[in-house]
Amino acid sequence: MSVDHTPGAVAPPCPRCGAAMMAATVRTTFWRDHSPIIVEDIPAHLCAACLEQFYDEDVGDALFTLAEQGFSSERADTHVLVPVFSLKGRIRRRVPPLPDCHLE
Repeated sequence: MSVDHTPGAVAPPCPRCGAAMMAATVRTTFWRDHSPIIVEDIPAHLCAACLEQFYDEDVGDALFTLAEQGFSSERADTHVLVPVFSLKGRIRRRVPPLPDCHLE
């Protein structure tokens, strides 16, 4: 899918849901060795309904090349501290009502 960031350019409909797409600059996250790697400033088409992101071939090639290079920490533009949360012990299972129980 070609990304045209020209003002007034008409984006194609979303291939996933058919809704309108808009040109946007997005970020995405890769995972390497149990660590998140954030890539910013990615030109993309963004679906206004399902929020799916689509990249053209040149952008895809640039992302692939960056990933092939291994995301060296020394080459990063910036670093962030990321909090990590767990749902362990936080999930409460719902108990269905008894079949003969009538709630009014």
